[in-house]
Amino acid sequence: MPKMLSEEQVQQYKRDGYVSPLRVMSESDAAEILKEIKAFEQKQGKSIFGIQRTKACLLFPFIYEMVTRKTILDAIEDLIGPDILVYQNAAWLKEADGKGFVSWHQDSTYFGMDPWDLVSAWVALSPAGIREGCMEVLPGTQELGMLPFDYSAMDKANMLASGQQAIYNVDESKAVAMPLRPGEMSLHHVNLLHCSRPNNGAERRVGFSIACCPPSVRQTTEVKTSAMLLRGEDQFGHYEFDEKPPISSDDSATIAAHAKAVELYRLKVVECGNENARRLD
Repeated sequence: MPKMLSEEQVQQYKRDGYVSPLRVMSESDAAEILKEIKAFEQKQGKSIFGIQRTKACLLFPFIYEMVTRKTILDAIEDLIGPDILVYQNAAWLKEADGKGFVSWHQDSTYFGMDPWDLVSAWVALSPAGIREGCMEVLPGTQELGMLPFDYSAMDKANMLASGQQAIYNVDESKAVAMPLRPGEMSLHHVNLLHCSRPNNGAERRVGFSIACCPPSVRQTTEVKTSAMLLRGEDQFGHYEFDEKPPISSDDSATIAAHAKAVELYRLKVVECGNENARRLD
């Protein structure tokens, strides 16, 4: 029996490649995490930026605590099983300026893995409705496998460092919006085509993606990246080293371990074809 999802939601994910929305924390809990983010940004004098956005759960204890919430892991377990690695965790901070957007793409193009048994969660900490530029998906496109993609159409407003655009004839009329309230989460398959439009709301849209897979998923690239076991056990050893929970965002050992993990991830992304991995640093 599923722990968090209904049988209907599990079947929807298998058929359409996504399920949304899921309440994984209260709005007040989401607001507390937002306060932590704002306090950090005030202390450093600017927004979370550069490598701080990547594998954020290795740098910020409050993000690690969010990623390891029982509700989030239960929902992910319902889709990929009891052994769960977190491979990537990214901050998505979309300013309310009507500019930043995310082009149609697949998460799998950055990962270099086999099989594609990975799920991407997206947790909203602020309102992420249509006005704020919520995620949109094309149901069923996960069945297409990994599509060819183009990195040449570089737009400064594209929040993807790669500027990636899937080479696919997108029928916008079939796109499904996935609006989320603070504390809600969506789940989508890494091969599902998705995008998001500019934030025309009144406040910054803040969310975090969490890409997870079972340890049986192997890496197909020469560069082998790290991952962190969140639940169950790893009997395969396909990942370079075990990532550890952060001590604090200003702890030197935490900062060094986070930087090492991000650098490995960036090297792998470049091997996968994204030579613009450092564009937004």
